[in-house]
Amino acid sequence: VIPLELPSYQRKENFGADETFFQIVKALARPMERTKQITANLIGPTALGFRHRDDIQEVTALLSDMGISVNVVAPMTSSPSDIARMGAAHFNVLMYPETAESAARWMERELGQSFTKIVPIGVGATRDFVAEVAKITGVAPYMDDSRLRLPWYSKSVDSTYLTGKRVFLFG
Repeated sequence: VIPLELPSYQRKENFGADETFFQIVKALARPMERTKQITANLIGPTALGFRHRDDIQEVTALLSDMGISVNVVAPMTSSPSDIARMGAAHFNVLMYPETAESAARWMERELGQSFTKIVPIGVGATRDFVAEVAKITGVAPYMDDSRLRLPWYSKSVDSTYLTGKRVFLFG
Protein backbone atom coordinates (compact mmCIF):
# COMPACT_ATOMS: atom_id res chain seq x y z
CA VAL A 1 0.00 0.00 0.00
CA ILE A 2 1.37 3.40 -1.01
CA PRO A 3 -0.42 6.22 0.81
CA LEU A 4 -1.28 9.25 -1.28
CA GLU A 5 -2.27 12.61 0.10
CA LEU A 6 -3.84 14.34 -2.84
CA PRO A 7 -6.19 17.31 -2.58
CA SER A 8 -8.92 15.70 -4.66
CA TYR A 9 -11.10 18.07 -6.66
CA GLN A 10 -8.78 20.98 -5.81
CA ARG A 11 -6.39 20.59 -8.72
CA LYS A 12 -6.55 19.36 -12.29
CA GLU A 13 -6.63 15.64 -13.06
CA ASN A 14 -3.13 15.69 -14.58
CA PHE A 15 -1.73 16.87 -11.26
CA GLY A 16 -3.29 13.83 -9.60
CA ALA A 17 -1.92 11.48 -12.25
CA ASP A 18 1.56 13.03 -12.07
CA GLU A 19 1.67 12.98 -8.27
CA THR A 20 0.32 9.42 -8.06
CA PHE A 21 2.88 8.10 -10.54
CA PHE A 22 5.65 10.02 -8.74
CA GLN A 23 4.72 8.46 -5.38
CA ILE A 24 4.59 4.96 -6.89
CA VAL A 25 8.02 5.40 -8.52
CA LYS A 26 9.43 6.90 -5.34
CA ALA A 27 8.19 3.94 -3.31
CA LEU A 28 9.24 1.14 -5.68
CA ALA A 29 12.11 2.21 -7.96
CA ARG A 30 15.63 1.70 -6.62
CA PRO A 31 19.16 2.24 -7.92
CA MET A 32 20.52 -0.88 -9.58
CA GLU A 33 23.03 -2.05 -12.13
CA ARG A 34 22.26 -0.73 -15.60
CA THR A 35 21.37 -3.09 -18.44
CA LYS A 36 24.26 -4.19 -20.68
CA GLN A 37 22.60 -2.77 -23.78
CA ILE A 38 21.49 0.87 -23.68
CA THR A 39 17.86 0.95 -22.58
CA ALA A 40 15.26 3.60 -21.86
CA ASN A 41 12.12 3.79 -19.78
CA LEU A 42 9.17 5.32 -21.63
CA ILE A 43 7.35 7.29 -18.97
CA GLY A 44 4.05 9.10 -18.98
CA PRO A 45 1.69 7.17 -21.25
CA THR A 46 -1.61 6.15 -19.69
CA ALA A 47 -4.41 3.83 -20.76
CA LEU A 48 -6.79 6.78 -21.04
CA GLY A 49 -4.47 8.87 -23.19
CA PHE A 50 -5.33 9.68 -26.79
CA ARG A 51 -3.27 7.46 -29.10
CA HIS A 52 -0.74 6.62 -26.38
CA ARG A 53 -0.39 3.05 -27.67
CA ASP A 54 0.56 4.40 -31.10
CA ASP A 55 3.02 6.85 -29.54
CA ILE A 56 4.68 4.01 -27.60
CA GLN A 57 5.04 2.03 -30.83
CA GLU A 58 6.55 5.00 -32.72
CA VAL A 59 9.00 6.01 -29.97
CA THR A 60 10.02 2.38 -29.51
CA ALA A 61 10.74 2.17 -33.26
CA LEU A 62 12.77 5.41 -33.20
CA LEU A 63 14.85 4.11 -30.31
CA SER A 64 15.24 0.67 -31.91
CA ASP A 65 16.59 2.30 -35.07
CA MET A 66 19.34 3.75 -32.86
CA GLY A 67 20.05 0.39 -31.18
CA ILE A 68 18.28 1.32 -27.94
CA SER A 69 15.78 -1.03 -26.29
CA VAL A 70 12.88 -0.21 -24.00
CA ASN A 71 13.25 -1.33 -20.39
CA VAL A 72 9.85 -0.34 -18.95
CA VAL A 73 6.79 1.54 -20.21
CA ALA A 74 5.06 3.20 -17.26
CA PRO A 75 2.52 3.79 -15.93
CA MET A 76 0.70 2.19 -18.89
CA THR A 77 1.28 -1.59 -19.08
CA SER A 78 3.52 -1.65 -16.00
CA SER A 79 3.24 -3.73 -12.84
CA PRO A 80 4.85 -3.03 -9.45
CA SER A 81 7.73 -5.34 -10.41
CA ASP A 82 8.25 -3.34 -13.63
CA ILE A 83 8.42 -0.09 -11.66
CA ALA A 84 10.92 -1.72 -9.29
CA ARG A 85 13.32 -2.37 -12.21
CA MET A 86 13.13 1.11 -13.75
CA GLY A 87 16.53 1.91 -12.23
CA ALA A 88 18.19 -0.51 -14.68
CA ALA A 89 17.58 1.80 -17.66
CA HIS A 90 20.24 4.24 -18.83
CA PHE A 91 17.80 7.14 -19.28
CA ASN A 92 14.12 8.04 -19.40
CA VAL A 93 12.03 9.24 -22.32
CA LEU A 94 9.51 11.69 -20.89
CA MET A 95 6.68 11.18 -23.35
CA TYR A 96 4.05 13.11 -21.42
CA PRO A 97 5.34 15.74 -18.97
CA GLU A 98 1.83 16.31 -17.63
CA THR A 99 1.70 12.81 -16.14
CA ALA A 100 5.34 11.93 -15.42
CA GLU A 101 7.59 14.98 -15.04
CA SER A 102 7.78 14.73 -11.24
CA ALA A 103 8.85 11.09 -11.49
CA ALA A 104 11.39 11.94 -14.22
CA ARG A 105 12.95 14.65 -12.07
CA TRP A 106 13.08 12.32 -9.05
CA MET A 107 14.71 9.53 -11.09
CA GLU A 108 17.27 11.99 -12.46
CA ARG A 109 18.15 13.07 -8.93
CA GLU A 110 17.93 9.73 -7.11
CA LEU A 111 18.74 7.15 -9.80
CA GLY A 112 21.11 9.18 -11.94
CA GLN A 113 18.93 8.85 -15.06
CA SER A 114 18.79 11.76 -17.47
CA PHE A 115 15.47 12.32 -19.19
CA THR A 116 14.48 13.78 -22.54
CA LYS A 117 12.98 17.26 -22.53
CA ILE A 118 11.83 17.29 -26.16
CA VAL A 119 8.49 15.64 -26.92
CA PRO A 120 8.61 14.16 -30.46
CA ILE A 121 5.47 15.70 -31.93
CA GLY A 122 5.92 16.72 -35.55
CA VAL A 123 8.83 16.11 -37.89
CA GLY A 124 11.07 18.90 -36.59
CA ALA A 125 10.57 17.98 -32.94
CA THR A 126 11.12 14.29 -33.77
CA ARG A 127 14.46 15.11 -35.37
CA ASP A 128 15.35 17.22 -32.30
CA PHE A 129 14.28 14.33 -30.05
CA VAL A 130 16.54 11.89 -31.92
CA ALA A 131 19.45 14.34 -31.56
CA GLU A 132 18.71 14.72 -27.83
CA VAL A 133 18.68 10.94 -27.33
CA ALA A 134 21.98 10.71 -29.20
CA LYS A 135 23.48 13.37 -26.95
CA ILE A 136 22.27 11.64 -23.76
CA THR A 137 23.46 8.18 -24.82
CA GLY A 138 26.48 8.89 -27.00
CA VAL A 139 24.89 6.84 -29.78
CA ALA A 140 24.92 8.17 -33.34
CA PRO A 141 21.60 9.84 -34.25
CA TYR A 142 19.56 7.94 -36.80
CA MET A 143 16.07 8.53 -38.12
CA ASP A 144 14.37 6.49 -40.82
CA ASP A 145 12.69 9.19 -42.94
CA SER A 146 10.69 6.59 -44.86
CA ARG A 147 8.19 6.44 -41.97
CA LEU A 148 7.50 10.17 -42.08
CA ARG A 149 4.14 11.28 -43.40
CA LEU A 150 5.31 14.83 -44.05
CA PRO A 151 6.18 14.40 -47.76
CA TRP A 152 2.68 13.12 -48.51
CA TYR A 153 1.01 15.85 -46.48
CA SER A 154 3.21 18.57 -47.99
CA LYS A 155 2.02 17.67 -51.48
CA SER A 156 -1.66 17.68 -50.55
CA VAL A 157 -4.02 20.62 -50.90
CA ASP A 158 -4.69 20.46 -47.15
CA SER A 159 -1.14 21.46 -46.28
CA THR A 160 -1.76 25.05 -47.41
CA TYR A 161 -5.39 25.32 -46.35
CA LEU A 162 -4.62 26.96 -42.99
CA THR A 163 -1.71 29.11 -44.19
CA GLY A 164 -2.29 32.70 -43.14
CA LYS A 165 -5.43 31.89 -41.15
CA ARG A 166 -6.07 32.07 -37.41
CA VAL A 167 -7.02 28.81 -35.77
CA PHE A 168 -7.75 27.60 -32.26
CA LEU A 169 -6.69 24.16 -31.15
CA PHE A 170 -8.44 22.54 -28.21
CA GLY A 171 -7.42 19.43 -26.38
